[in-house]
Amino acid sequence: MKTRTQLHRVIVLAPLVLLLAAAGYFAVSGHRIGQGLLHPRPIAAQRPAPELPGREDVSFTTSDGVVLRGWYVPSRNRAAVVLVHGFADNRAQLLFEARTLIASGYGVLMFDLRAHGESGGDTVTWGDRERRDVTAALDFVSRRPDVDPERLGLFGFSMGGTTSLLVASEDARVKAVAAAGAYPALEADIQSGYGKWGALSAEPVLWTLRRAGVRVDAVRPIDGMCRLSGRPLLLVNGDVDPDAPAKLQASLFQAACEPKSLWVVEGAGHGQYARVAPEEYARRLRQHFDGALGVPPQVSSEEAGAQ
Repeated sequence: MKTRTQLHRVIVLAPLVLLLAAAGYFAVSGHRIGQGLLHPRPIAAQRPAPELPGREDVSFTTSDGVVLRGWYVPSRNRAAVVLVHGFADNRAQLLFEARTLIASGYGVLMFDLRAHGESGGDTVTWGDRERRDVTAALDFVSRRPDVDPERLGLFGFSMGGTTSLLVASEDARVKAVAAAGAYPALEADIQSGYGKWGALSAEPVLWTLRRAGVRVDAVRPIDGMCRLSGRPLLLVNGDVDPDAPAKLQASLFQAACEPKSLWVVEGAGHGQYARVAPEEYARRLRQHFDGALGVPPQVSSEEAGAQ
């Protein structure tokens, strides 16, 4: 009888023990993943080759005291675009976009987000505090003598795209915004990327971010898409992007108000737009920013006198 009772207890307790073991495993694994998302190893940007024409090494400081470093190429058409890179990378990630816009006369600011590249800070907050970085970048560009502060644009990739959408929805200085591979909400992105086992695997990651001070619920650009208030929006995504699935990008597009456009690049993964379709990508970028920031028509001296 005693043996049967012990066997019964083992049978009853075994699933509970397994459940507790699984929970412990996912808690440790999720915490480790979360720490990696908060503290990637900074990678310094290599100097571009060929060199960007007129490139200046610049630095500026955010409202919370973080020093950011980057490159600036002066404007030749009085308009400028701020480029915002993705997670665990640096300003050089967006050299294709920079060269495309520089060739059209735009001033271009490329900089390292906090805790990336050569910038200060030690914690990545996935668009939460990075909003201060983008705002400081806009402040820097708007004070440049070569730039008309009424003609500023934003381009961001991945985490930088999400951050750019957050800033553009609140900062009327941004007259046009483009985002590639952006996510509509941080929590949904974490669940998509780390929710293979549902809440069991995703919640420990989210808990780690929140415990580090990341306001996960505030990183929801999808809630403010219509606050762009008529300023042009371009969304870009690859149709085989595992990091920013097309269905998530489509939800951003559906939430936005006009004018808006969505380009899904066939055969492109995360950030592969320039590799898969370089000419079309460059054309769409130029067309998007030209429409909102382009050089006004030149008026001849005779026409000016007639007016």
